[in-house]
Amino acid sequence: MYESLITFLKSLAPFTDSELEEVLPIFKYKKLKKNDLFLIKGHYSEHVAFVNSGLLRSFADISGKETTTFFAIPGSIELDGHSYLLKKPSNESIQAIEDSELLLLSRKDLYNLYEGNWKWQQVGRKIIEDFFIKSEERTMRLQNMSAHELYKQFLINYPMVVQKVPLSYIASYLGITPETLSRIRKIK
Repeated sequence: MYESLITFLKSLAPFTDSELEEVLPIFKYKKLKKNDLFLIKGHYSEHVAFVNSGLLRSFADISGKETTTFFAIPGSIELDGHSYLLKKPSNESIQAIEDSELLLLSRKDLYNLYEGNWKWQQVGRKIIEDFFIKSEERTMRLQNMSAHELYKQFLINYPMVVQKVPLSYIASYLGITPETLSRIRKIK
C-alpha cells in the first residue's frame, strides 16, 4: 500500500528506508467511492492527500458555473492549498471521479515532521513549488493557446484522464464549452 508513496517521497528528498518506515504509520488510509467528496466547499482542508489509486478532481463555482480546476492522478498530491495553508474555509470541493485510495497526512503531523527532519521541509517546498509551477503554466496556457492547442496539451499532461471523465469536466478545465471540445475532438 505504501510503495508508491515511498517512491514519491524518495523522488523529493534523500530519505533512508528506516526514516520512511518510522513515519508511514502516521499516514491514514482513506477509501473514496466514485463521486464521494474528499473536501466540501466551505470546510477546512486539513489533510494532504497522496493519491495511491483512482482519480480526483477539484472544482469550484466560478461565475455561476461548476469549473474543474485540477485533476489528481495516482502518484500525485491533492489538497486545497489556499485552505490548508491559510486555515480558511475552502473555495472549492474535491471529488473522487472513480473509486480512489488516499493516504492522508494531517497538517499537525506534517508540521511535526518539518520540525524533526530537514528532508520533510524539502518535500513540502518541492510540493508547493510544483503546485505553483503547474498553476502558472495553466494560467499561461489559458491566456495564450487556442482551444485546439489547449486540448492537445491536456492530452499530453493527462492522457489517462480523457477516457475516465465526462467531457464537461475537461471542457470546464480548459475554459471552453463542451460543444467546442466536441468539435476539436472530431478533428484528426
